[in-house]
Amino acid sequence: MKGKKLILSLLFLVLAINLFSQKQNRKNIIGFGVGISPAKQIWIGNPANFWADINSGTIIQLFYERQVLEALRLGSYFEYESTKFASTNDKASRYNVGVNWIAQYPKNDLHLQLGGYFGYGTLAANNWDQSVSGIDYGIIIGPAYENNNFGIAVHLQTGFGYYLSSGVPDEVDFSIPRFVLKVYYKL
Repeated sequence: MKGKKLILSLLFLVLAINLFSQKQNRKNIIGFGVGISPAKQIWIGNPANFWADINSGTIIQLFYERQVLEALRLGSYFEYESTKFASTNDKASRYNVGVNWIAQYPKNDLHLQLGGYFGYGTLAANNWDQSVSGIDYGIIIGPAYENNNFGIAVHLQTGFGYYLSSGVPDEVDFSIPRFVLKVYYKL
């Protein structure tokens, strides 16, 4: 087992060195995103065990990406979402940090971006005993326009979240559709 871990670690190291040593200008990308999450339902586990309606929410996102290949970016993000439950008007908020990957095609100023994300976060509501923690994962797709060092993208991000806790509620599941307007700068 140790041999397999060593081989996988060495392969990962060689891949990382190869990806990050590609000759390109403006490899580092920093950006800011603002968006909305349409009204949706979330599953709230024990003791309630029901689907709760939540209102549209506001999303704020900060991100860093690295252009590892001409058409591929790897990065990380921090995301905050704020919304309210439709029935009780109680506030709910979600904090998430994770990794993303984005491919772009064709190599023009105006192009399509397609990728995915995987993150870990916490979700809290005013009427819960404690926050729940878990994972989010999904896809990213949308057009982008880049001119010199500046870029703007309109992304549809959709995926799933699964959160657990030892308190009440014990689990929360949801689908996460989001529309995000992103502005970024290439360093």
